Amino acid sequence: MEQALYISKITNLNYWNKEFSRLYFGVEFCERLLPSLAQLKKALEYARNHHVHFTLVTPYVTNRGLEKVEKLIATLSERTSESEVVFNDWGVFHLLKENNYPLKPVMGRMLNKMKRGPRIVNIMDMIPPSSREYFTSPGLSLPEVQGFLIKNKIRRVEFDNLLQGLNLDGINHKIHLSLYLPFAYITTTRFCFMPSIHHPQELKIGVLPCKKECQQHAFQLFNPVMTTPLIRRGNTIFFSNEQIPDALIREKKIDRIVIEPEIPL
Repeated sequence: MEQALYISKITNLNYWNKEFSRLYFGVEFCERLLPSLAQLKKALEYARNHHVHFTLVTPYVTNRGLEKVEKLIATLSERTSESEVVFNDWGVFHLLKENNYPLKPVMGRMLNKMKRGPRIVNIMDMIPPSSREYFTSPGLSLPEVQGFLIKNKIRRVEFDNLLQGLNLDGINHKIHLSLYLPFAYITTTRFCFMPSIHHPQELKIGVLPCKKECQQHAFQLFNPVMTTPLIRRGNTIFFSNEQIPDALIREKKIDRIVIEPEIPL
């Protein structure tokens, strides 16, 4: 079982230990938080000095964000041909494919469609088996999706550790699966209220000028119908699930665990 450390800040390299054999670096949820070229080079140097594999994580993007991602990917490809790029935007995958970069594309968890809300577990014991299968099965289980990925040489897909469980039956053995722990995302948006956080009387939500206020603040959200507290950071809502699905690992349906020591934003 491969273990990877996922960080979005260079300062979080202090979480590294000898249990890890791969470093994930980058962001999935906001193009404004993409690392600089200098930060990417530091992360790559760290991975090289520790003789471990490297994965660049990228978010969904606008055209401006795509330009930033392209510079990161070009720099990465100049220094290594064995690294991965996790894409959460098909435009980023198109960029990888059209430019024939010698990097391995990995489909991110935002493109791996599933029902994510924690309220689902409230009804799992009350619905028929066919409905339970629906709520636990990813879009990846469709043969057409698997065929598309294999045709395009996408051989790894990222998963969240969802509370209702995961049904990974029927997924082609040519597609490898990663599981993120403990933070799973529920929903995300380009709209963000964090720029107004210090001026609640003038609360605004939108694509606003940003001073990266999300790096200083996070919120816990509670509701009686939720089985677990929600965590809001910036433009994204998460929950935490630390319970490892042992059955999936024993059956070797998951071959990589991605550890998130902090909310990856």
